[in-house]
Amino acid sequence: MLRDVFKSMGGYESYGMISMIIFVVFFVLLLLYTISLKKKDVENFSRMPLDDFSKESDEVQEI
Repeated sequence: MLRDVFKSMGGYESYGMISMIIFVVFFVLLLLYTISLKKKDVENFSRMPLDDFSKESDEVQEI
């Protein structure tokens, strides 16, 4: 079905298939990376915005 859609574009079917393959490979690699993250790293990542904001606010209050 997808190949038929790309063939109807008139000579660009190879570009469509290549871009779809690149997207799928990137998505799978990203999914595997997120699954392989350690729980400790995820917790650190989740605290990063709050930690950075509290440090900046402390510096402003000290001045």
